[in-house]
Amino acid sequence: MRSIRIRSTTLVAFLSLCLGLTPACLRTAKPEPAGSTPPVPAGWTDAFRQEAVLVADEIVIEGPSDLIDHVVLRPDPETNVYTSKTISAGLLQELSARAETRLEVRGQLDAWSLAAFQKITVLQRPGDVPVTVRARGNAYWAPADGSDERRQDQLVFQGVRGQ
Repeated sequence: MRSIRIRSTTLVAFLSLCLGLTPACLRTAKPEPAGSTPPVPAGWTDAFRQEAVLVADEIVIEGPSDLIDHVVLRPDPETNVYTSKTISAGLLQELSARAETRLEVRGQLDAWSLAAFQKITVLQRPGDVPVTVRARGNAYWAPADGSDERRQDQLVFQGVRGQ
């Protein structure tokens, strides 16, 4: 019973101390001036919303901080090597094919299916930067409807937020 009374006394003293400090915490914050709220970023780009296939030796995707919500890499420890690390430029993800398997690595960017015979690299950068996709080495791109296919040693696609 005595230990309960001591704990109660300690608790009351502690609460008194805390309540004595709270008037500063209870003050109403000054409203921020109109127009000082950060701008809401425009919606994601529509550039990659139509189904298409992109195949190349290497595919590099760079984009803003929400890029990770739109890209999926398909790691398989038996056929490829996946790494993810933070670098000075942002979050870097790499999916590399194991040389002995001779199988491509696969990924997805919105409605685009990606296949690379060597590596897919994704760099999620800070700030509002465009989404850029570079396909190098025997690059081939074709929309699902079969129109406007492209074949070159290097292809570059870019999507701008809100467009």
